[in-house]
Amino acid sequence: MMTVKEQYRLHDEILKDRLENLMPALLAECGVEMWVVLSKEYNEDPVFRTLVPALVKNASRVTCLVFCRNKDGSYEALNVSRPNPRFDGYYKQAMNRKDDVFEALNHLIAKKKPAKVHVDISNECALADGLSKNLYDRLQTALCGSVPLVSAEEIVIRWIETRTAREMELYPMIYKLSMDVVDEVFSADFIKPGVTTTTDVEWGIMQRINDYGLPFWFAPDIDLQRKGGDDFRMSGVVIEEGDIVHCDMGLTCLGLHTDTQRNVYIGRKGETEIPAGILAAFRTGNRFQDIVRSSFAVGKTGNEIFFEAMEKAKAEGIQAMSYCHPIGTYGHSAGPSVGMYDNQGFVPGHGELVMHDNTCYALELNITQNVPEWDNQPVCMMLEETIGFSGGKTFFLDDKREILRFVRT
Repeated sequence: MMTVKEQYRLHDEILKDRLENLMPALLAECGVEMWVVLSKEYNEDPVFRTLVPALVKNASRVTCLVFCRNKDGSYEALNVSRPNPRFDGYYKQAMNRKDDVFEALNHLIAKKKPAKVHVDISNECALADGLSKNLYDRLQTALCGSVPLVSAEEIVIRWIETRTAREMELYPMIYKLSMDVVDEVFSADFIKPGVTTTTDVEWGIMQRINDYGLPFWFAPDIDLQRKGGDDFRMSGVVIEEGDIVHCDMGLTCLGLHTDTQRNVYIGRKGETEIPAGILAAFRTGNRFQDIVRSSFAVGKTGNEIFFEAMEKAKAEGIQAMSYCHPIGTYGHSAGPSVGMYDNQGFVPGHGELVMHDNTCYALELNITQNVPEWDNQPVCMMLEETIGFSGGKTFFLDDKREILRFVRT
């Protein structure tokens, strides 16, 4: 595992590349002359943490970051707030210590003369709605109507969803950390049938992620299915022989998130292989993963991908649900949703966003299939993989998604 110093160095290397190379391209793509990101200390805009070096944990008083596409074609990333040496090399200082943020911003706008100023207000995207009411009102007062304020939703989504070549290169290493955790807890060394509870496994996952010096971005969920049981997500119970145990977990490293759901079959005494019906259900889940990702294409909306995938699944007799979501600098990130767990139909808003290249998704879904060895009881295989989408094609971040784990007793 990397040292904290190495993690922070790589985080800042990624940030510098994004600010210098990705940001100007996205400003041009979205037709943005000026994007203003204002944050109050302890009430930071969700975009704020994606724009600052790793050692900058909070805004200082009021922090104002401005991205300009100038009329001569040049680009600037400006700190229009109190000087902060941690911004050196990332932002050009555009206000001195005695100035007022809003006065300095007003002077900058008067100098640059943008036709409009993009700010983080949005009806649909929470990550693009981070400008507080107080800061919005103060900005309006300072500008006195000299320039219209418009939503920065498009540039926020494109900034947050887009992964650089360097991020795509590092993502598999980050994902492997998640897989190592799963391998540790989904083993005979950790799970003792008749003793270990689902809650024990949850705490085991949290402890191992913490041992890496990393955060988990949501508390892991461990549940199970059991022959004769009427609940396919039993939790807070003791794990027994013959159970199918399921995990949902994710960690954060270098500003990137993972989201994974994996399953393990707990063998009965004397069993040397997983029952064929359970393995068949798992294979059907793998097949549905391939169906969904085969529908991914640049320019398609999340809804178009969803309905196309569900029609293909229906034609193959697969009882399925899709609730894929973008992932990256946030776990549930900005971009198109491909179905929702509680809405297996048309998703307004984020379901109508289109897919772009160089993005990542949590391929999250499930299938339900009867298992002969369980007296034809339906079993739900819940699967999730963090995948990349680049060059118009998807790719998995590791090679274990087709392995159903088996704990022998």
